[in-house]
Amino acid sequence: MPPTMPAFPNIEPATAATSAPRWRWYHGIIFYIIVQAITFSLSGLVRALRGSFGKNLREDFFGDPSYFNGLNQSIFAPPSWVFAPAWTINNISIIWGNLHVLNQPEKTSGRDTFLTLQAASWLNYVVFNAAYFSLRSPINAFILTLTMFLMTVASGFVAIFRLKDSRAALSLATLFTWLIIALTAATFQALWNHDDFYHRGPFAAPKAALLKKKR
Repeated sequence: MPPTMPAFPNIEPATAATSAPRWRWYHGIIFYIIVQAITFSLSGLVRALRGSFGKNLREDFFGDPSYFNGLNQSIFAPPSWVFAPAWTINNISIIWGNLHVLNQPEKTSGRDTFLTLQAASWLNYVVFNAAYFSLRSPINAFILTLTMFLMTVASGFVAIFRLKDSRAALSLATLFTWLIIALTAATFQALWNHDDFYHRGPFAAPKAALLKKKR
């Protein structure tokens, strides 16, 4: 006689396939606050070292729009008021992508390379205000914008071909678009203006067809 089968088989409940992500949205907010604090503090420190701190606290920490508007600019240069909202959008997208990649397994192909490139890009971001506005250097602005552009392109290649991660690649989209415009503008700016830090330039006369009219 066959053995009696139990009416209800003893089946253990399945456990969750994945654990909660280690890096959460609030880590991104904390990181952004720290980065902004370091950026503006460095800008103020550089102005203080150059003896120009205290004349205008807004300019000391956040940059001088009058200096930017007084430069010879190409028609590709965005107005000064566009920078804050554009970079806010860029940074939110980039931080979202960075958190996404941080939460991938440590041995994921391309993860370390992507994060290293992004760390270098954030360092570039931190020094930009000080190197450009505090030192009044269009050459520095061009070099840092070009470097950021190249690192963003490299990050995109890593995201697409090594990580094979569309979300990581898409997180770079707004920054990539912005940097194409910014690099074009920074190139003309470095060519057409005197650099107070390096005491060089201008290296070329502005072309009337490409020169933005000053207000």
